[in-house]
Amino acid sequence: MVENKVLPFIRNNQIKCFYTLASFLMIYELCINKIIIDYVKYTEIDWSTYVQQVEVFLKGIYDYTKIEGDTGPCVYPAGHLYVFSLLYNLTENGLNILKAQYIFAAIYILLTFIVFSIYGESIKESNKQSNNNNNNNNNNIFLKIPFYIIIFLCLSKRIHSIFALRMFNDCISMLLFYISLYLIIKGRWNLGCLFFSCSVSVKMNVLLYSPALLFLLLSTFGIWRTIPKLMICGFVQVLLAIPFLLVNPQGYLLRAFEFSRQFLYKWTVNWRFLPEHLFLNKSWALFLLSIHLLFIILFFIKYIKKEGGISNILKRGSNNQNPRLLSVNYILLIMFTINLIGVTFSRSLHYQFYLWYFHTLPFLLWSTNYNLFLKIGFMCITEYAWNTYPSTSTSSLMLFISNFILLIQLYFQPTINSLREDKKNSSNLKKQKTK
Repeated sequence: MVENKVLPFIRNNQIKCFYTLASFLMIYELCINKIIIDYVKYTEIDWSTYVQQVEVFLKGIYDYTKIEGDTGPCVYPAGHLYVFSLLYNLTENGLNILKAQYIFAAIYILLTFIVFSIYGESIKESNKQSNNNNNNNNNNIFLKIPFYIIIFLCLSKRIHSIFALRMFNDCISMLLFYISLYLIIKGRWNLGCLFFSCSVSVKMNVLLYSPALLFLLLSTFGIWRTIPKLMICGFVQVLLAIPFLLVNPQGYLLRAFEFSRQFLYKWTVNWRFLPEHLFLNKSWALFLLSIHLLFIILFFIKYIKKEGGISNILKRGSNNQNPRLLSVNYILLIMFTINLIGVTFSRSLHYQFYLWYFHTLPFLLWSTNYNLFLKIGFMCITEYAWNTYPSTSTSSLMLFISNFILLIQLYFQPTINSLREDKKNSSNLKKQKTK
């Protein structure tokens, strides 16, 4: 009897349920981060190296080839040094570890709030499209993202430790990225591009999203109006790098954007099942890059075909005057899928790299036709692999296979509708048809 009343209420009040659940989860996160800091021992990995790199920078040394710490040179763009210079000053020259932990816990809470906001927009759109579909009896293809999906964003042991116990720069770069993504789905593309570039300036892993961003820009604005937005991204990189470019431009570019960097086999999470000599082989790296590019091309062919060809996409973008032309779930699906391709075929994944895509996994899983059991199983396998230390042949093989199967599943899913279903969008498209 109770079930007959509760389930219809939940189905008809997805948004209210989302806000209620999100509020409880934010309180949970505040408590769990406090407990972690108070009762789990801090692990020193890169924090001291960040501090040493900052100290060299603050001494006025702007030659990037001379900025280094105990674990190696500074291999991140200029934004990394600016952010950790601020943290250096806030934590008594990097010595107050406890204060630094609380700062990173606050960063975790803020990132979680932003990610919840992104999922909230997705759930609202799913709920609206579902209602429209039922009322109009049409067959539009859309995603059904349930409100309870956000529970899975709060269950990772590894993600909590990356912030409060490890304090990696990935935390900063991904916070800036999710701010960028939220601005983009709200139609604030200029600000979104600015934050996207700021994110890249802290750590260049965010470049994995760049093919998707370019495609979405072209889909919304066409070629000519996309150029100023790309210039925003470039301007931020140049502005932040000026002190280093004036001293040793080649040194800065080679260190900050070192695409040929060799990773250590002992730290790999995803390729432990390979022999070390193959892992270190340059031909293997080139093969992974080729497969990465091939999958990006295949997915874009799929998206472009759905929209009637590249010329149709560019023409629609050129004529469009609505910055919120594309649907929220379409933007998220393309951004998250293209990033997953990069993660799956990455030369090596270290434990903190889990943050690169963890928050996207629930959305991607609920974009497939997996049943609930398989979705939860996927999350468990992924969490197991990222929490197995040191990684084993079994854990890394399970991680690669699960990511690869998810990619294949996403490829064979029907492509969802790209346009928002609202009055403004409808009127805008009508204007375009009359031209």
